[in-house]
Amino acid sequence: MSKRIIIGATTIILLLFSGFWLFWPSEEDRIREQFDELSQLASKTEDSSPFSDALVLQDIVNMFTEQITLKTGSRKLLSGVYTNQELAQLCVRLRVSAQTIDLRFENLEFQQINRDDGKVTAQVKVMGMEKRGHKHSENFHAEVLLQKREGDWRFASFTYLGP
Repeated sequence: MSKRIIIGATTIILLLFSGFWLFWPSEEDRIREQFDELSQLASKTEDSSPFSDALVLQDIVNMFTEQITLKTGSRKLLSGVYTNQELAQLCVRLRVSAQTIDLRFENLEFQQINRDDGKVTAQVKVMGMEKRGHKHSENFHAEVLLQKREGDWRFASFTYLGP
């Protein structure tokens, strides 16, 4: 009887361990979730309120490392080094001044994933409409560097690679 209990308990423990192993998200899955979350936070629908724009500030701050670099190619307007607070405030200002924003990251290609950092290339699609009705869209390829801080992946650098 005690052998059955030991074998049964061992089998259950192995099954539980296997289940955790199979369903635990990989680092690539966790990074994909970060891109999805950034898309959701930066995007804005017509029915968003100024209050909802202000609420995303702290969530956006937590998406980035303490210092983040933007390299935008020939468009120097946003190029530079920002603190996560400065970049979050810039995102909120863009949300407030826009009627709609749709930010999407597509075709993620994982170039390198290490224990504490990663490099991903992605197709970035941004579509927006100003409150005055002017529409703008961008579609470009970017290299994104991420760093793991306190167990979470955070964006550290975005580099424009071209259309």
